[in-house]
Amino acid sequence: MNGILLIASNPTVIESFTAKLAPDYAVTAAGSEDEGLRVLNERHYGFVAVLIDLALARESGFTFAGHMRELSNFSTVPMLAVSERWPTAEDSDLVVEQGFFDLLTINLPRSLAILKINNAIRAKDSLSLSELEKMLKELPACIFLKDAEGKYVFSTQYWGHLNTSGDPNWTIRGKTDLEIRKDRLNALKAMDADRKILKTGVGTDYVIEENTAGKQEFLQLIKRPVYDENGKISGIIALINDVTDHQLLKRELEKRAKTDTLTGLLNKSAAQDLVHMMLSNYRQDDERSALLIVDADHFKRVNDSFGHAEGDRVLGEIGRIIKNCCRAADVAGRIGGDEFLIFMRHIEDPENACRLAERLQDHVARAFAGDRLKRHVSLSIGIAICPENGRDYEQLFRSADEALYYVKEHGRAAYRVCHGQDSDGEQ
Repeated sequence: MNGILLIASNPTVIESFTAKLAPDYAVTAAGSEDEGLRVLNERHYGFVAVLIDLALARESGFTFAGHMRELSNFSTVPMLAVSERWPTAEDSDLVVEQGFFDLLTINLPRSLAILKINNAIRAKDSLSLSELEKMLKELPACIFLKDAEGKYVFSTQYWGHLNTSGDPNWTIRGKTDLEIRKDRLNALKAMDADRKILKTGVGTDYVIEENTAGKQEFLQLIKRPVYDENGKISGIIALINDVTDHQLLKRELEKRAKTDTLTGLLNKSAAQDLVHMMLSNYRQDDERSALLIVDADHFKRVNDSFGHAEGDRVLGEIGRIIKNCCRAADVAGRIGGDEFLIFMRHIEDPENACRLAERLQDHVARAFAGDRLKRHVSLSIGIAICPENGRDYEQLFRSADEALYYVKEHGRAAYRVCHGQDSDGEQ
């Protein structure tokens, strides 16, 4: 049971208020302000309110009330004045001036006395919450509370992706994510996570990406349920951390792990994994696709005759051309020293793959037209069509490789579709 400290030397006041409050509060009586201060110092966490006899407070010049205002330990404990007689206008003014929440008399009905004390406790708690908000605003993280309906109770910061309409008096209180967030998908994601927490009592952690006014942010949300005194879920407490730098670094490291540094294309494992995934998970029964294996002709001769720096320049230029000629949905990677892979998803006709092969060869020829390597740089390309030449990566790669081998055995600098017609009409 919550405790109330009653400071009074008048037996009538002590007996009256002890009787009124005893069913709801454990009342501890102190006969003087000094004794009351000693008790409060010893047990201040055990009291939710302090009642002081107004006559006793007058005699001391409101010394105890001054202590209560000055000491931070008592900042959450409200003071109420009590009196044996009806208050005068002067009494009421004095009570307000000295920081009391209310003035109670012994003839006040019990229910009204309890109501006034409870109101004082709630008001003090509310003030403490405001003070807590101010303190928490100094932290780089954002802390917020939601009620059992998923509506905000308070938030220490208003981050950039909220729709505050520029109103300086705007408040988050009582609003849902869908009402205040600019990104509807992230708002729905937040509300879905909240519903699960409120239903199951299991917290969650996740990261969202926000792009507002050209600014990219990654925010980590850590959400946990809040329980009331009866063990029932009463809301959600959450922490938002700005993890933008961490996520961008993570993405960059992941990109580097999947990227061939010389050409900027995907490396072998990343390209193969992506093609595997597309063929396994996204291919539709009536969808045609193409796998192209591209080989730089006579590359060893370039390295041996002109040096590895020139060889790297050739590979870098071929990589740039492949990237520029491919569609955004295509997969392009370097899978060997001088060998490249291109996967074209969803082509209407095998001729699309042939046109890409011609475009690549034309661009490479023009890129080195005025170069001393002009006669040494060309492309041989093998093409396999899905589903005609296979439905999985291994089958398509074998078919494209067979077509590439045919090209290299018959003069290079050409392309061939497996089991189809190559560029010079040979089968």
